[in-house]
Amino acid sequence: MKARNALLPTAALIGMTAFAPRLALAEYELYKNEAKGSDLTFNTDVIAAWYNSNNSWFGNSEAFLGANTNNWADIGIEPKLAFHTNAGKGTLFANLSGVYTSTAGDDASGLTVGLDKKSSFTLEQGNVGWEAEGLFDWLQNNKLSVTVGRQDYSIGTGLLINDGGADGGERGGWYLGMRKAFSDALVASLDSDTWLFEVFRLKNQPRRGGTQGEAYGANVEYKFGEETKIGTTYMEVDSNLPGAVKLDVYSARANWRAASGFGLAGEYVDQTSSQINATGYYGEASYAAKTAWAPVFSLRYAHFDGDNPATPIDERFRDIAYGYTDWGTWYQGEITGEYVFGNGNLVSQMVRVKMEPKKDITFNVMYYKFTFDQPASFGVTDKHWGDELNFTLEWAVSERFLVIGVLGALMPGEGARQYVGGPNNNNWTHGMLYLSYSW
Repeated sequence: MKARNALLPTAALIGMTAFAPRLALAEYELYKNEAKGSDLTFNTDVIAAWYNSNNSWFGNSEAFLGANTNNWADIGIEPKLAFHTNAGKGTLFANLSGVYTSTAGDDASGLTVGLDKKSSFTLEQGNVGWEAEGLFDWLQNNKLSVTVGRQDYSIGTGLLINDGGADGGERGGWYLGMRKAFSDALVASLDSDTWLFEVFRLKNQPRRGGTQGEAYGANVEYKFGEETKIGTTYMEVDSNLPGAVKLDVYSARANWRAASGFGLAGEYVDQTSSQINATGYYGEASYAAKTAWAPVFSLRYAHFDGDNPATPIDERFRDIAYGYTDWGTWYQGEITGEYVFGNGNLVSQMVRVKMEPKKDITFNVMYYKFTFDQPASFGVTDKHWGDELNFTLEWAVSERFLVIGVLGALMPGEGARQYVGGPNNNNWTHGMLYLSYSW
């Protein structure tokens, strides 16, 4: 099994998940000095979730994972401190937070099976930085920032870089995904109305026994107004494992939306080394209708290479440190993407409808068809993993309180029957109730 965060070229099999939406922060002012432009604030996020599955792992979870994983619950809390003060032409800032999570029961990732301890408190944010606006005349509305230490960092839709922390197992809180910060990180950025330039150095924070990988790279984006953007990223990823090769990763992406509501988006990733040659890409078309409930219809095709056992080169796409930025990105399917597979060796077709019946309510319907790029590398002969249907409902009760409900059903294909085995091949259904409060 594999930790949720990666930053290393390893297999992406059972269990890759994270979902931790954030509400508007309700900050408490502990200190303020207007003359110096200084302030110290405090806030806390609390999340609880309950999960119920029927026929987890198609009715074979006890044989496949060693335990019944139909029912479990998570709780998490993150207290945070933030400090700002004037420094030269800019602002000096610092952030500190810790995350406590706990799981009751065994979740469907299988990472808690056989463990006595399923909870922990870990340092999350721990960084200092400096930012200043308007330093460069040649960039309109520009802001320069440099941050060092444990921090969040994301690129694009989170396909490559979004989540640096490992949850689940002895830490608990697998689905909550509250640990996102990269450790020993350095991020420098220059942002403006048109250009974004970033350089970064990142290390992940693995669970006990995991490997800490690191990445160095640069990211550049150009914005055409508010609705169109192109970007490219290069990074070198080192797993810090004896004998392992460093991975060169190149990415190009774009998104565009017309005034009529039609939109296109996509990204292409190339991963190479002396032993690895892999690609991953997606293309998405969407239409935002200007009618009641503001529906957005989208179609997406995503392809991530699997390894062909008949060739000497390894073609399997490596998950670097991907994460959640919207439903289906990049945990594809509330069952498949959250508890079964990462993106390597996976091909998906997604149809999605997003609606807003009220200002504070958002509803999603997502249908996926999943196949394997190279079924033999997963030890099966059939490409069809299965078809999955998801319903999500988000209710922003207030600026501080969020309620989410999820229903999902995964209908197994022949590839799933071969992969899991066992006497049962029932549909795997899943429900979740998620509560988040910030104060």
